[in-house]
Amino acid sequence: MANRLFRPYLNLSVRYKILFWFVPLLALTISATGVYSYNIAAHELTTKIGAEQTSAAKQAIDHLDYIAQDAGDIFNYLFLTPDIQSLVSSDPSNDNYVNKTAIDAINRLMVTRPYFQYLTLYSAHFGSIQFNNKGLSPAISFEEYRERFDYDRLLRRSEMEWWSVETPGGGDSRIFPGDTKNKLLLTKVLKNDYDYEPEGIIIIGIDEKDIRRSYAPSGDISEIYVIGTDGMVYSDSSGSWTGQSMHALPFLQGGEGGPESLARQIDTARWVYADVISPLTGWHVLVVQPRSEMLRQLSRIQWLTAVIICVTIVLSLILSWAVSGLISKPIRKVLISMKKFQKGDFTQQVRVIGHDEVGQLGLGYNTMVGRIRELIDDVYAFQLKQKQAELKALQSQINPHFLYNTLNTIAWTAHKSGDALVEEMIYALSGMFRISLNQGMDASDLKQEFELIGHYLFLQKMRFPSKLNYELELDERIADFAVPKLLIQPLVENAVVHGIESLVDDVGLVHVAAAAEGGRVVIEVTDNGIGISEDKRSRLAQMIRSERLTPEGESYALQNIAARIRLFYGEGASVDVQSEAGSGTRLRIELPYERK
Repeated sequence: MANRLFRPYLNLSVRYKILFWFVPLLALTISATGVYSYNIAAHELTTKIGAEQTSAAKQAIDHLDYIAQDAGDIFNYLFLTPDIQSLVSSDPSNDNYVNKTAIDAINRLMVTRPYFQYLTLYSAHFGSIQFNNKGLSPAISFEEYRERFDYDRLLRRSEMEWWSVETPGGGDSRIFPGDTKNKLLLTKVLKNDYDYEPEGIIIIGIDEKDIRRSYAPSGDISEIYVIGTDGMVYSDSSGSWTGQSMHALPFLQGGEGGPESLARQIDTARWVYADVISPLTGWHVLVVQPRSEMLRQLSRIQWLTAVIICVTIVLSLILSWAVSGLISKPIRKVLISMKKFQKGDFTQQVRVIGHDEVGQLGLGYNTMVGRIRELIDDVYAFQLKQKQAELKALQSQINPHFLYNTLNTIAWTAHKSGDALVEEMIYALSGMFRISLNQGMDASDLKQEFELIGHYLFLQKMRFPSKLNYELELDERIADFAVPKLLIQPLVENAVVHGIESLVDDVGLVHVAAAAEGGRVVIEVTDNGIGISEDKRSRLAQMIRSERLTPEGESYALQNIAARIRLFYGEGASVDVQSEAGSGTRLRIELPYERK
């Protein structure tokens, strides 16, 4: 097995063996260096991008904390403003009571803060107060807000403030139904400064796009996501995921857990990310970048390594070719001389320079040529005759093989033309050639013999469709029984040609059977043809017993088969002919059989 694997290498010349080892080892070394450099560069790039992502996330956190802190300052200002406190302590039955000074204070406060688009104050003590920094659609009325959002329950919440996202597709849960923009809302409970009882709700609305502009990088392949403590995406650099659950993000695996489990849900083999948490709001700012996009930046190293490998291989081929020539050139001289010697030049000698291994090889070659010069004519003549015999043997197989392959081609053409009968006939004839060739072996088995007979009789049936029927019976126990190739077919052919073709009105039947009887295999070929006379049957029996072949019609086939089975099985094999004129013929072959 090992010799078979190394045989192609052993057959190479010395020069190519040197190339075989030198060039791949050099290329492998450079490739390993390139791969190592690539991995180092990828690690450094990952570290650098991770640091940049962390820095970008921290900057976004600082800006978001500034906005959140400013929103808290607005609330504190309103809580401490006397005019606002007078509103929340007013008589609820006076629906038209509105403190103009309080409204002016809110307007001045909101004008100086462009991030805040809306401010709405809901309370049962007065009609709702709304401020719209961009003059867009107003918020719903207090009565609608009270019904949709369970205003009384909100006043009793344990949290004083909470953030949420409102999107255009929010349906009845929207506070600003006429607005088509995403908004980040801060909702806080407003209490009075006397006994700190909840008196109303303040909602501050921020345009999500304004927040996005403050942190979204320009021309960067990284994506930034702001995720709230409730697991909702408050903002993202593309604006495509705002208002959706964080579990809908494409880089997260699994659908469980809150923002605290982000690190466990990101596939780090595909994504590079940084996660920074705001100490003020608890929000997560997630900066994510596909690792494949990052590694594209390393394509220059890949191409450079590939170019270096190619150049090195070319240079190493040239160098190793030159060096190996110094070693292989003397050997090639010996080889050329040997080839001339093989062609009949018995005067060949090589010039020996030096006494190294190559020089000793040349001396040994010269000595060998001198010793075998007297015998070379006989050896050469013998080899020539042997080659000629092999050539004739090969030529004898060319025509059957060519015909077999040609028949298959014709059958395929008939198949494409839809002529199924022609296709089947050609395949039958092709099968006969295939089985008769039998890969050059002299022996076959009964299964193959019966397959060959079936093809032959099928073709004869096509020739005599209304005149010939046939039956084949093979005992499966002896299907693998070895017999000489083409043992039965000549007998079947005799039955058709000499027995069935001469029938005038009757329908001919050929029955071929093979079975095990005791310690013998019995093969019978029976037909209901014209039969043979007793005199002719006696002559056939005598010819079968004779060891001398007589090339005379059907008797030659029987003599040939009898001789072959005696050579194959010994004297225990026999052929018997049973026939009567006008009643058909039965040929019976008995062969020795040893059960396994």
